[in-house]
Amino acid sequence: MQLTRHTDYAFRALIYLASMPEQTVTIGTISDVFNIPKSHMMKVISRLTSKGYICSIRGKMGGISLAKPAQDITLKEIVVLMEKTLVPFDCVGQNCLILKSCRLNTAFQGAQSKYLEYLQGYTIADMLDEETAQRIHG
Repeated sequence: MQLTRHTDYAFRALIYLASMPEQTVTIGTISDVFNIPKSHMMKVISRLTSKGYICSIRGKMGGISLAKPAQDITLKEIVVLMEKTLVPFDCVGQNCLILKSCRLNTAFQGAQSKYLEYLQGYTIADMLDEETAQRIHG
């Protein structure tokens, strides 16, 4: 399964925020650190904020921070939130000769289920170690 850029950006933002617990940072800071267009990062942060993963404080002294502990945010949650679809194949609209007897879609749905189950075992906190934090903060 290939994830979209927005999912990648969401992980980067969450890992960055996890590296700075109890501090607020700007979206521009995260965009600059990871060389991501600010407009893309704003969309990602907006989605994460609306779903309660990030809290946002407006104003001159504002910024964003994690809304919940990094160890309470699973990788699966973020993939499911950020990806528009998790369907391996779109067979419905296809003019496929084997559609009614095809086992390919079933196999990939099973694989995807195992993939998401695997991601459920990891959190944002698991993605952050001392070396990662040092690379983020120079």
